[in-house]
Amino acid sequence: MCHKTSGSSCSLHHSIKGLTECVQQNASQYCSTYEFFHLIMCAHISWSTCKIRDGNKGSGDSNEHPKIFFTPAWIAHELCALRMAKVLTRKQSYWEAYRSAMYCCHEDLWFTASFVFRKVSAAFESGTFGFWFKSLLLFAAGELEMKLLLFPSAISKLVGELNTEVDLHEDLYSVETDVESTLAGSLELHGCQEKITGICERICLANDVLSSNASSDREFFFQRWFISLRASFLKILTDVLGILNAHSSAHKDISHHESSSVAIENNQVLLALTNCSLRLSDLAKSYDLLAASHGDMDHESFTTVARLAFMCSLLSFCTAFSVDVSNVPGSSDPCTLPERFSHESILQDLHQRVDRNDSQVVSQLRQFISVSSYELDSVHFSTRMNMSGILEKDSYSLFKFAVASLFRARADAKGVTTGVDALHHLHRGMQLLSSILRRLMELPFMLPRHFFSVRPCLGAELFMFDSNPANKNRISVPRGFQLSLTLCLEWKRVLERTPIRIAKLYCILATSPSSPLHIAGTRSKQFEMRRTTSEMAVLHAKLLQHIKSGGLRKASHKENSHTELVTAFACFKPAGSGQGFSDCLLDVSSFPRGEYQIAWQACCVDENGRCFSLLPLNDGAVFSVQ
Repeated sequence: MCHKTSGSSCSLHHSIKGLTECVQQNASQYCSTYEFFHLIMCAHISWSTCKIRDGNKGSGDSNEHPKIFFTPAWIAHELCALRMAKVLTRKQSYWEAYRSAMYCCHEDLWFTASFVFRKVSAAFESGTFGFWFKSLLLFAAGELEMKLLLFPSAISKLVGELNTEVDLHEDLYSVETDVESTLAGSLELHGCQEKITGICERICLANDVLSSNASSDREFFFQRWFISLRASFLKILTDVLGILNAHSSAHKDISHHESSSVAIENNQVLLALTNCSLRLSDLAKSYDLLAASHGDMDHESFTTVARLAFMCSLLSFCTAFSVDVSNVPGSSDPCTLPERFSHESILQDLHQRVDRNDSQVVSQLRQFISVSSYELDSVHFSTRMNMSGILEKDSYSLFKFAVASLFRARADAKGVTTGVDALHHLHRGMQLLSSILRRLMELPFMLPRHFFSVRPCLGAELFMFDSNPANKNRISVPRGFQLSLTLCLEWKRVLERTPIRIAKLYCILATSPSSPLHIAGTRSKQFEMRRTTSEMAVLHAKLLQHIKSGGLRKASHKENSHTELVTAFACFKPAGSGQGFSDCLLDVSSFPRGEYQIAWQACCVDENGRCFSLLPLNDGAVFSVQ
């Protein structure tokens, strides 16, 4: 509460500080406990937050130019945390040190977290959980390197503190750092591309360590999924930086600004950015699914995941709308955008995550493109960011800054008549995107508390049977006919672990004639996290659309010709035994002869109308077309 409630944190700080000082003086044997660590860090963070916000108010900062992103207060927090962590590790209080490192991961204090995980990993390398500590160390080291890319001069302060012997009884609240010297020498984003690629590889290694030590595909599922999404974001980030870097170089080389050459450059930049925008939009939906798939997640973790989804959606919007070629003259060859991409869908995704009470920013969003209010509001499920926390408010300030900046840039670009003007507005849009990206990177990145809750995931198993009594041991259908299936859905670890009272269960089945199995009767057992979760997000979105439409259609449905995806839906009545039965028809009449696998996704709707995804705990069945 100390560092989450901005209005009263200053007074709370003094109370907490008095309490910790009393403990230090009268009960020194308890000074190295995790609870003491937690109290001091809460007080320290709340105090610096107060000073930052009071300073911003005094200088007249507005939401359009938020400066809280540029404060190096985290360095002071790191120094404070590091002092206490050194005492814990020196006393070999590894359990307390581990809990302290967990707290640091929740507060973006990656230097201290890396220090502790390195000590714990070395102490328990040969133990049962040695791989867990190694994975945490790799991840924390990667996030620390990301942090130091933006504040490179901070490393000298942190290493200096690491090599200093400090008594815990010294004043831990006097840790300060100089703003100007910390920000000096920060690297340009355009020079970070290769380094971020290396960081991404290290974070992928953290996932590989968990995967290689998991006894099943679904063990450490939340942790591996979360790490995979982070790695995906960093890969997209490097691609966006590559586009910005290439444009910056090309902009310096252009000496003649003919309309045709400007249009070609605009089209090239637009195509590259829209591909990144589409990937970011998919990533936001994957974060939505991550939250929806863990109904037992605590509120704070849900807020963390929702904020990450919001930031991916925001960056998707910025990459899509930072370049506008609609008014560029001399473009005889308009840019062909990816078939799945549309500016409307990108705008819709961000619009539904926004506070509806903020009429100004909602109005600005609606003016970016001609989309009706009904179309903006009637879209897929998403997690809406809770605005009670300080970090969430800072993220929303960045959102308002980005929308206002892009809105002004697009207004200024109207009526462009020459290639020179078009090139100027293209360059301005790219500069805005670079500025927004920099501010987004400077926001803290935190692990949700649920990351450290290692438990079996909530989910379901779906058993499929051929409705034809003649096919007892296999599923097959003559060519040109639909496939009739009997379904048994069994949900696992839902009722005993959560207060969810299930009202209805739904399931989607999907298959495609373009992806037959290469070897009859066999399928890969290799669990590819990124591919699998991406498929889950697509099926989850289709299932939610089906539920919103009333959930009446059980018949098979064919998608657009370019996807060739065939889907079917089923509804189950929940029973106390944890099983439900249903049937469906899958229209595979156009499939050529061969073997195919059915993908599936399920969800439950509780008595309050809330929807929770159920992770598929077994593979879909294989059927043959004869």
